[in-house]
Order: sequence, then structure tokens, then C-alpha cells
Amino acid sequence: MKMLVLFACLASVFLVAERFRPARAQRLLRRGFFTDVLYVPIHFFMRVVINGTVAVFLAGWARETLPPGTIALLADAPLWAQVLTLLLVLDFFFYVIHRLKHRWRWWWRLHETHHSSQDLDWLSTVRFHPLEKVLDRVIYLLPLLALGVSDEALLIWAGVDAFWGMLIHSNLNVRMGPLIYVFNGPEMHWWHHARDARYQQRNFGNNFSLFDWLFGTAYLGPQVPQGFGIEDRAYPEGNLWRQFWYAFRPSSSVTTL
Repeated sequence: MKMLVLFACLASVFLVAERFRPARAQRLLRRGFFTDVLYVPIHFFMRVVINGTVAVFLAGWARETLPPGTIALLADAPLWAQVLTLLLVLDFFFYVIHRLKHRWRWWWRLHETHHSSQDLDWLSTVRFHPLEKVLDRVIYLLPLLALGVSDEALLIWAGVDAFWGMLIHSNLNVRMGPLIYVFNGPEMHWWHHARDARYQQRNFGNNFSLFDWLFGTAYLGPQVPQGFGIEDRAYPEGNLWRQFWYAFRPSSSVTTL
């Protein structure tokens, strides 16, 4: 319930902010708007319900299976240390997973759903193939086996993660300034969503840009990309059901990355 309220509050803030300070001229009811609205309950279910279920299962399995001293490493740490470690460790996992999605064909077939938005805004953050999100949640939460953070730390992390996801996809005229070398910002993530596939191989970070700068995948263009989305003109932009099945189309019709 707390996450539902938080999601609604964040959505309201970004919805209003994009009207007053847009980065690009873009209609509220832009292409794919109603499809993305249908993704909202799916996205919420995947992030909250699956997250909670998987996290509880992994924590219980770890307590019963792994030897003492290898779990709950942060159990006695202060809350701020738990949150910071959780953000950094999970962001590193996100970075590695994200790069593999763009390298492995079968994973890209799922991930391209997220990249298919031709008009980017805060609502674009919910467009994910459900199967991709299931895989994400299982792999992404593996560090919880060892970290053993508190429920409070998990709630704070979930709130920061939800906010940052909306921020970096938003059509909001904000810039991170010098902080862009630490934190991911819209000006970096827009390039990751550029229609030009060369830039889609850049800026894989989630909340932080640290790993992109460290591993040489960061790109900060001087302007806003000319267009967003993917080169596949046949992609079903406005149909959720067809988007789900499009990931399983014959290999001969897959657009080359």
C-alpha cells in the first residue's frame, strides 16, 4: 500500500512538472500513451508484488541454506549505510544485466519493448516486457542473499529507485550539472533511448552514472537526440498484446542491432 501511494504521488508530480517545464514540445496524449497506461498495473505488480515475494523467498532460503557468516552482512549497519550499499550494489548488478540485454539477442528481443517508445516521458518507465521484468527481479535481487538489509532500507531503496526511473525518462528540462559524473540524469538516459542504435550501447546505469564512466560506456551529447525508439518500423507501438508476442517473432524478421 505504501508503494502504491508513493507511485501515485510521484506520477502526479512528474505529470504536472512536465507541463510546466518540458524539455521538448510533446503532447500529453502522445504516441503509445494509452498502451503505457495499461502497463502501469503490470509494472506495479512486477516491481512491488514480485519484488516482495522474491525478496522474502531469497532471504528465507539464504537463512536456511547458506553457512553462517555469509548472510546478513549489513544487519547491524546503520540505516544510511544499508541504503547506500543497497543502492550501489544493486546498481552495479543493473549495469551488468543491462549491458547483457543489449548484447544477447534473446534478451534484446524482450528489452526492445522498453526501447520502443517514440516519445519519452515519465510514463515510459513502465513499458517493459513482463517476461523481461520477471527475469530482472530474480537476478537483480540476488545480492539480498548476502546483504540482509532491513525492511526500512528496502523501502527507501524502492522509493529512490521508483523516483529515479521516472526522472531519467521524463520530458523534464532539468540538468544534473557536475553531479552527472556520479548520478544518472535525463540528459544521459535520453541518449540511451535514441533511435540511433549506436547510442543505445551507452549509458547503461540506473540511479548512478559511476559505472558508465568507470567502464567507458558513458556518453553525454551536446544536444537532445533527434528521435527516440527503435529502427524497426513494424514494431506495434500502440498495442500491448502485440508487443508481448512481437518478442517471439521469427528470427528472420529481427532488426539487426
